[in-house]
Amino acid sequence: MKIAYIVADFGLTSETFVTDLALDLKQAGQFIKIFCNTAEFSTNDIVEVEKVDFLGLSSIVDKISIRVNKIFDRHGKFNTYQRQLKKAYHSLLPVLNQYQPDVAYLDFGTVAALVQSTLQVLNIPFVVHFHGSDISSAVNDPAYRQELQNVFKNASALIVASHHIRRLLVLEGAPREKIHLVRLGINLEGIVPKPWSDRKLLTPSVVFLGRFTPKKHPVALVEAFAIVKNQVPNAQLTMIGDGSEMPKVKQRIEKLKLENSVRLYGSLPRAKALFIVNQHWVFAQHSVTAPNGDQEGFGISLAEAAALELPTVSTLHNGIPEQVINEKTGFLVREFDYESMAESIIKLLNNTDLAEKMGKYGRQHISHLCQINERTKQISNILISVSSK
Repeated sequence: MKIAYIVADFGLTSETFVTDLALDLKQAGQFIKIFCNTAEFSTNDIVEVEKVDFLGLSSIVDKISIRVNKIFDRHGKFNTYQRQLKKAYHSLLPVLNQYQPDVAYLDFGTVAALVQSTLQVLNIPFVVHFHGSDISSAVNDPAYRQELQNVFKNASALIVASHHIRRLLVLEGAPREKIHLVRLGINLEGIVPKPWSDRKLLTPSVVFLGRFTPKKHPVALVEAFAIVKNQVPNAQLTMIGDGSEMPKVKQRIEKLKLENSVRLYGSLPRAKALFIVNQHWVFAQHSVTAPNGDQEGFGISLAEAAALELPTVSTLHNGIPEQVINEKTGFLVREFDYESMAESIIKLLNNTDLAEKMGKYGRQHISHLCQINERTKQISNILISVSSK
């Protein structure tokens, strides 16, 4: 089977599930080629990658048209989106026609909306994986929301990693029979937990790994930690990642006088980040619905932390309750309730036996929920069932 894997960005450290799946499909014997707008690194020795500029409107004519639409045309957003559709069509048509895939796999509904017309013209069946923002904040754009109905109609199958995303798709109009639940996979062989006998000898500590974005609300975590610090004076917080919320995080740390207790690492390679996560007691992430409606999809960092036997403190948000079993593998609090988050963290830092028990059960739960070989097998079967050969 010849697969065209179409994604906006390939190789992002925040989207390891993209790279992992591409490499796993290749190693499973599928003939696969990546078509992406940008690539963070090359894996051409394993899987072929071709960069195609199919997203941005970069020509002078396009830029002038966008400005004119904004000033004079109340339908400017629709007209701009139509230009984006045409750009994607003309950019991808020749390369996909030359490649002649049996099936296309598209990551994110936003990508599918732009490229589905090209696939229709070439009579290439396609499967779309929705992740979170593409069925939450993205639907605020009426042009995208309208095109999404064509994606639902023309796609052979739709994939989600949580029941919550499945519900959002159904509510938006996607046919139930097309939706397949496929969890993201975690390779437990490469994730070895630090023994709790050694972990307990370390300073009580909390860790966060992820993008510093409004939907992860890192400032709320800092506020929670300030409360923790009052009850557990020697506690430490480590935050790994970067993003638009970083300036606010730094300002809040300074305001709360936590400079000596919070360490900011910035963005790190996956292996190095997980090594640092493994040196802590508790994983915490305060996910919320952002002001623009953006929501989490499947929190891969939460799953990796559980694989490292860390209990998790997070929120009742999107699919997180499917990953974190409240009061068994960690604690879940309401969105924006940083006081309750602090109480849960304090409970775990003051009771290492409870933290260990929850952490170990968390690894068992994730090992059952996120089987990487099962994910590759499920997606391969879906692709085979809809392919043209």
